[in-house]
Amino acid sequence: MFASSIGLMLFFLRPFAGADLRQLQVPPGGILWLLVFVFLAVMVPRGSVPYDGRFEILKLASYMGAYWAWSELASHHRRWRILLGLLIFAVTLIAWYAIVQHSHGTRMVLNLERPDQYGMRASGTYFCPNHFAHLLGIIIPLCLALALMPSAGVPLRLLAGYGLVLCLPVMFLTQSRSGWIGTIAGLSTVICMVGARRGRKFFLITLLVVPLVVAATAGGLWMFSDIFRDRIQMAIQGDIRLRIWPDTLAMIRQQPWLGWGAGSYQWIFPQFRTLSDQMLFNYAHNEYLHFAADYGLVGLFLFALVVLTACVRFFGAYLKADRDRDAYLVAGLLGTLAATFAHAIFDFNLHIFSNNHAIIMIAGTTTACLYATGLWKPRPLKSPAWMLVYGGGALAALVLAVMTVKVFLSYGLHFIGEQRREQFQMSRASDLFDKSIAADAGNWRPYMSKAHVFMSQSFWNFDADEKVRQARDAVALYDNALARNPYDLEAVFGLGKAYNVLGEQEKALDCLRRAVAADPEHLFYASHLGLQLRRMGRDQEALDVFRQAAAKWNNEMVLLNIKALEEKLAAATAATNAPAP
Repeated sequence: MFASSIGLMLFFLRPFAGADLRQLQVPPGGILWLLVFVFLAVMVPRGSVPYDGRFEILKLASYMGAYWAWSELASHHRRWRILLGLLIFAVTLIAWYAIVQHSHGTRMVLNLERPDQYGMRASGTYFCPNHFAHLLGIIIPLCLALALMPSAGVPLRLLAGYGLVLCLPVMFLTQSRSGWIGTIAGLSTVICMVGARRGRKFFLITLLVVPLVVAATAGGLWMFSDIFRDRIQMAIQGDIRLRIWPDTLAMIRQQPWLGWGAGSYQWIFPQFRTLSDQMLFNYAHNEYLHFAADYGLVGLFLFALVVLTACVRFFGAYLKADRDRDAYLVAGLLGTLAATFAHAIFDFNLHIFSNNHAIIMIAGTTTACLYATGLWKPRPLKSPAWMLVYGGGALAALVLAVMTVKVFLSYGLHFIGEQRREQFQMSRASDLFDKSIAADAGNWRPYMSKAHVFMSQSFWNFDADEKVRQARDAVALYDNALARNPYDLEAVFGLGKAYNVLGEQEKALDCLRRAVAADPEHLFYASHLGLQLRRMGRDQEALDVFRQAAAKWNNEMVLLNIKALEEKLAAATAATNAPAP
């Protein structure tokens, strides 16, 4: 993000060095996107967690700026071939890395180990195979369009054909059903648009042949591929996504118009989930539902309006294009978008920063070619208009770069501090957390982590006065964290622990009740609520809590507490009913 910010700033400074660069090539939907961005940025402070909202807006700004920049930069000296060729080449390298991983049976992604849950599904340089599948889904339709384009030149056509032949089997190895669906949608779009370009008869043939080929391929894979059959059977038996979506709809119904705020889904969803599975649900695994939950139906409508406006203008250019190059580039772009939006029904691929920039690069390059052809006309800018536009753009890029550095420094210092805390280097960790706060005071995480440091020190401290002081410092820090993110249940739980050290058990109980109310399907908080009630001698209430937990989870600790409490209450009842001596 920082590199793209600096690149944007240099781009906007170009017209100050040459008068021939003072003309604006507005990308399709670019003005509308700018207006929507302003609206979403204004709405950030009202969001549930403004800090996370600010980070989402930074990413949107990066995408928007890159779109405008590529729309001008790629039009010079036939750069489009170089840019698209480099993108395809980079993806082929990642695809080969995925093949090497698969052939060696390793779950290592560079220097980190991929989670067990993904098995040996191909993922390249990604942890999640679905996100790698989306990258392939972006490139495969583009490769087909370029391979069929005579004016692309022999080197680029060969590279595109090679990329297509390489990426299709790797896409299969990802075992991503959403990736497969996206690839079908993307390739079908390109084939139909190329067919229409060659005549009505050819187009009608493609409409007939494409579904038959898809059906025949699916039938063959079902008969001969265990991987394909297993993945489809898993979907038929029921997928976790189908259980998340109804809860997400309940979340949307409570804040339908403006949503809960950018970046708020992971914090608000636990209140609505009915799943007792002990998993993190940071995304809806459906971008349309996720977007509606965060930005509301108004935000979803505005986002759809930007996309539709851009697609309509690109399709209009496809219909008017005299040159096959322009029509094929538009076909490749719309194929990429079709793959992306089909994939987005079942995944959160539009939250992957690098993949979005790949789409933006293709869209901007296509725009630049349409301007270079003369199909679209640039807008010459005279003084002072060009100075305001490009000077304002450079200033915005500088602000984006500064804000990115703030976020990165705060995140990085906190990350290193957490490593030191895990190594029990508490003094060093505390210093790093202070620096993280100084870098970005809106980040609640270093406040919470420093509170954890005080709680650890308090736990091991044998000096009663010092122990209390450290617990009170922890309370103050937890309060600071919760003021910035009231939905972080880790901080709520930590605050309850601190109150227990201080002997303020009612406040500790309130914290645990708050955690359970915010995430009623979380075993950890439910069981600790029962333990807190038991610690306070409220045995019948504790037993009720544990029985409710046992109805959801078959957990040994819960069952042991139920047994112990039942025996204790039975003994107390027997003692009460025993005749006096």
